[in-house]
Parts: sequence; structure tokens; C-alpha cells
Amino acid sequence: MAFIEINKPFLKGQAPSKFRRLAMGSWRSPNDPTIYGVLELNVENALKHIEELRSKSTEKITITHFLGKMLAEVLKLHPELNCEIRFGKFYRRKCIDISFQVAIEDESADLSLKHRHDLSGALVRNADQKSILQIAQELNQSARKIRGSHDPGFSGIKKISAFIPGFLQSFAVSLIKGITSGLNLWSPILGIPKNAFGSIMVTNVGSIGLDFALPALFPPAAVPVIVAVGAIYKSPIYETDSEGVVTKTRLERHIRLCGAFDHRYIDGLHASRIARDMRRFTEHPEQLPQSSMTPS
Repeated sequence: MAFIEINKPFLKGQAPSKFRRLAMGSWRSPNDPTIYGVLELNVENALKHIEELRSKSTEKITITHFLGKMLAEVLKLHPELNCEIRFGKFYRRKCIDISFQVAIEDESADLSLKHRHDLSGALVRNADQKSILQIAQELNQSARKIRGSHDPGFSGIKKISAFIPGFLQSFAVSLIKGITSGLNLWSPILGIPKNAFGSIMVTNVGSIGLDFALPALFPPAAVPVIVAVGAIYKSPIYETDSEGVVTKTRLERHIRLCGAFDHRYIDGLHASRIARDMRRFTEHPEQLPQSSMTPS
């Protein structure tokens, strides 16, 4: 046996076509750990639970707030996902924080205007210790502040970004990620809030009229999961007898959750267990723990 040998057997190499040559110059070999999943949930009981909460409060409560609480509880059940990879090791977070994406423009905004089509994030810290109502109050207040004050939390980094040439943007983002995630350091001169993106990111695409969407992981956030909440729709539920014959049909409300997952944190077994707990909490919202924090 020679010290160095051919690893894989190949036939003689062939020159690529003109298109394949362009393709090889346009794309690199795949090295992205993202995996995608779609989960259909029956939210009939969840929406009834939300209606009960609305009857006891003047606060606007939506399915987004319910799902934020539900995801926080799922992370509590699966703490191995509430981690961040640094220098080849998994570091578990001390708290469960949920980041919600907020569109700065409103429904009537003219997206052709400069800087109007913008996006930001609102972080609900210790979401597992808060009730659905408390999450709604905090998120609604943050959204109003973001839309009314030109995004105070991320305005600094947006101003800094405006002065960085386009060819240096990637380097600048990587540098900030290296400081905040790799070294786990923070300074106000970075222009972003401390622990800006939390444990998991949530975006509601159903609120802008999309049935569902496959989200993209945001590498600077260093979170293992981002969930896109689709539009609510009605789907038939069939009741059958002992022989499997349909005896009754009714319509109930459903929703699709589309997730992008970092495969370094999660695999198929993790995903199946997460889906099981998400279904349980959605179909039995009374099982969601109540707040352990005193309302401010």
C-alpha cells in the first residue's frame, strides 16, 4: 500500500458546456447547513383561546403572540436547541428570548419611496416566563416604537452601514458577527442592542397575505431556527366510524409554520419531537404554562 493513493475512482475528465462553465463560475459547492420543514397545525382551539383572552383585555392579541409563547415553551422542553456554537462548542443560553420581525412600513406605504421598505426586530426577553397577554403587550409596544421612532434599536447599525462601501458590507457583517457571537462581546458602538436576536426568530408572512413562505436563516443572528407563520385557512376534518367510513365533515382553521433550521443543531429526531409538542400546545392551549412574572 502506497503512502498516498487515489481516493475516488473517476473516468477521464470532460470539458463542461458553455452554460455549465458559467454555472460553475456562478455558484460554489454547497456548504449551507440549512434544512427546511413545514408543519400544518389545527389552530381552532388556539384561536378560541385567543378570543377568550381578548374578551378580558383591550390589548390586541393575535396568533403571532400565541405562537411566540408556544415556541418559548417548546425551547424550554428542548434546551439543547437554545444554544449557540462558539469555537466548536455548544453554549446553552441562560434565558429564552423570542425575536419577532417587524415591518416598518404600514399597509398604505409607498414601497417605491427610499428607505420605506424596511424590516426590523423586536425582542421579547424571558418569553417562557410571560403570559400570552404580556407578550402581546410588550411586542405591540415595541412595534409602535419601531414604526414611530425610526427603529431606535437598530438605527445605529443602519447608519453605519450606509457609510460602508458595498464591497465591504460582507466583511463588516462578518466582523460584527465575530465580535458578538464568536467572542461574545458587545459595545454600543456596534449600533445594535445587546443579545439582539435572542434564541429563535419569528416572522408572520400571513399578515401580509402570503399563504406560507420558506424563510432564510440570518447568519449574523446565530440562531438555530427561524419560523415563518402563514395565513390562517379552513380545511376539512373528517370523522369516521369503526370501519373507516366518513360519517361527518366539518371545517376547522389551520395554519402552516415553515421553518429554516441549522442542521448543526437539529436533526430529524429533534424535528419530530418539536412537532409533537407544538401540536400538543396548539390543540390544547390550556396546557401552556401561565406567566411566572409579575406584570409591570
